[in-house]
Amino acid sequence: MTAPESPDDRHEPEPPHQPELPRWARPAAASPELSDARMVAYFGGKWEKSYKRKLAPFFEDPSFVPTWNWSAALTSFFTPSIWFLYRKLYLPFALFFFVPSFVLRYLTGSTAPATLSEIAKPENESFRVMALAVQISVALAAGGTANWFLFRRARAANRFVSMQALPEREGLSLMQRMGGVNRMGTVIFLALMVMITLAQLGG
Repeated sequence: MTAPESPDDRHEPEPPHQPELPRWARPAAASPELSDARMVAYFGGKWEKSYKRKLAPFFEDPSFVPTWNWSAALTSFFTPSIWFLYRKLYLPFALFFFVPSFVLRYLTGSTAPATLSEIAKPENESFRVMALAVQISVALAAGGTANWFLFRRARAANRFVSMQALPEREGLSLMQRMGGVNRMGTVIFLALMVMITLAQLGG
């Protein structure tokens, strides 16, 4: 007679193999803390004066919610997306610079006037109205998304610095170099815009 099987001799069935999830479906890893010291290094004196309040909603939940940035809205109305260039937000800068012109040409057709003198003609009033509507839409979109784009870039810079495992002083110095503003690029862009405008007036 064989001895009864003890509980230790019984084998538990192996759990079914779980397929590996694609990267986009995996839970997001915890982000390194966005400390005040790093944010001061990234934004400079504007952090305590302005951006700490403007970006507060995204520290609680980084998902997009519309907020408002007057500087981005006003500059996007008068000079295409220049605030984004100034703040080193190059992808949004390209988006707000190129997309409105494509939208305007799509709405008005290929017969859009090429120079400012042609735009000022009475027969092009509908084009001027459409251009103003697009310009206002761009300003509203820029003002409503600017803070979120700025938060995402600051968070990306913070993650990059954390990955380098640098001493705190060197980490803050790197945050400062990655943040701040792009004055030279902004001046060059403005100079080009003035030259193009003068050329259109002359045409």
